Amino acid sequence: MELLQLKYFCDAAETQNYSKTAKKFYVPTSNISQSVKRLERELGVELFEHRANRIVLAESGKRFYEKVKTALESLEEAKSEALGDSDEMCGEIKLLIFCNRRLVTEAIESFKKQNPRVSFVLRHELEADIDYDLLISDTCPPDCAERYPLVEDEILLAVSKSNPISNIENLSLKDLKDERFISMPRGRSLYSITNSICSDAGFTPNISIQTDDPFYVRKYVEMGLGIAFFPSCSWEGLFSDAVAIRKIGNYTRSTYVCLPSARKVKREVNEFLKHLSALTRSNLK
Repeated sequence: MELLQLKYFCDAAETQNYSKTAKKFYVPTSNISQSVKRLERELGVELFEHRANRIVLAESGKRFYEKVKTALESLEEAKSEALGDSDEMCGEIKLLIFCNRRLVTEAIESFKKQNPRVSFVLRHELEADIDYDLLISDTCPPDCAERYPLVEDEILLAVSKSNPISNIENLSLKDLKDERFISMPRGRSLYSITNSICSDAGFTPNISIQTDDPFYVRKYVEMGLGIAFFPSCSWEGLFSDAVAIRKIGNYTRSTYVCLPSARKVKREVNEFLKHLSALTRSNLK
């Protein structure tokens, strides 16, 4: 039984997919499945049940996962303890990011320069039993231990200058009723914002294109395929000159950093949280 083998197992238990675990560890999918099989042979039990396009923990796997997960976390704490008062940090920080990806990316870049031995695992979709150290989102789960305000974005409208409504002097929500909208998929912040704002004007938006990549939301607006609401701070300066930016009403989005409950905050996580908050304040000045 090897440490890396146990890490493969725990990550596969969380992603419920060998391929996703393989991508994280930069190895072939077969490495993960074979590693799990060797572990099952050594233990003499079946750890996973195979269903359609995913795997789920068997009862014996659930019991094993809980113990192994605790042991791996203890090892990470032991690393930090071994460093003692040393200024150099190591360890892994797991981030679940739903909002302000650019800001978080900038924070990771500058934090890594100061702490090269700290590694990051980034995810952008909430899956069953997903494990994270920090969640960056405009909504926090009810069981989060603490939450800290990160940034408040003004919500603005992006519209191609080729669209006649870009020339309306006092553009209002009612002027958008017959427009096509570009948004991110259901469950994402931008989707909820778009529907909520349009609901205030008494209509359901015609969302003609949904994409999970913010770059293409901006690109499709630039191409004149639709209009889009967007968070001002997060997307500042990312639209081309072919796009007009308009203010429609007084709408904002608050983004928070949430900490999961029942977990001791690791030193590197706490330091990154402080670094992220400081960088945000600096960018907003």
